[in-house]
Amino acid sequence: MLRLEKIIGRKLFYRSRAGVTLTSHGELLVAYAHRAIDLNEEVLGRFREESASGPVRLGVSEETALAGLTLALKQFQRTHPDVELKLIVAAPAKLEFLLARGELDFAIGDPTRIVELPVIQWRSRLVWLASTDLSIDPFKVLPLVLCESTSWWHDAILSSLRGAGWEWRVVFESASLDATLAALDSGMGVSALLQETVRNTRISEVKYARLPVLPEARFGLFRSRTAPTRAGTLMETALATSLQVAAGNRLAHSAEARGWLSDENSLRPAKSSQELGRALL
Repeated sequence: MLRLEKIIGRKLFYRSRAGVTLTSHGELLVAYAHRAIDLNEEVLGRFREESASGPVRLGVSEETALAGLTLALKQFQRTHPDVELKLIVAAPAKLEFLLARGELDFAIGDPTRIVELPVIQWRSRLVWLASTDLSIDPFKVLPLVLCESTSWWHDAILSSLRGAGWEWRVVFESASLDATLAALDSGMGVSALLQETVRNTRISEVKYARLPVLPEARFGLFRSRTAPTRAGTLMETALATSLQVAAGNRLAHSAEARGWLSDENSLRPAKSSQELGRALL
């Protein structure tokens, strides 16, 4: 890191006992690094994979919010304009059914709810989210907003609150993630979701209310058993590369994922193919 700061000629990191965080110059460098990686992938794709075409069908469960893969999908479509990308949002049970029938090429969902072994598995941190206008009093009952599509997190969330001595009351519950976010925006209460689900600047992470630390959510990328196409292979590579940069040591490949399902401590750092991106993130 010191060598990188010397090359750039700017302070890129704040160092403290709590760890290392990026300065404004560091955040700017990360943004440029992402652009450079994307451009590099696009150029290589144009020259090496021009003939890729045909459909690629990707299924996701609503709570994943594509788990930070939106930019990767956009870049993939720019690089391979002849590939027909189709996205299907459905419950994990339906994703598993469509994957088994060969009606999906890939699916992203909770690895504990899909029988197949994931090609890649990763973790994303749940955070407490609320309207920026909402005031939270630790001595009062916590107004809780729940999303039914994330029901598999509910026990862990409520257990965290219970363990920290919080009392709560469910003030809103919906099967729709959009409706849940609307309830947060209106200031109805607090919810535990993935940070990636929020694009509304009026909703932010709750950091100073002494709410308990939340568990991490698990996701897996599952591949159909049908014979892979050229377009499908390229899609898998694009998703894997994006996850390696974004998830770092929270990502495991198939051999590691098997152990990860049974042992939290079995995760080993993934080897990123994008060294600069990994270093900066």
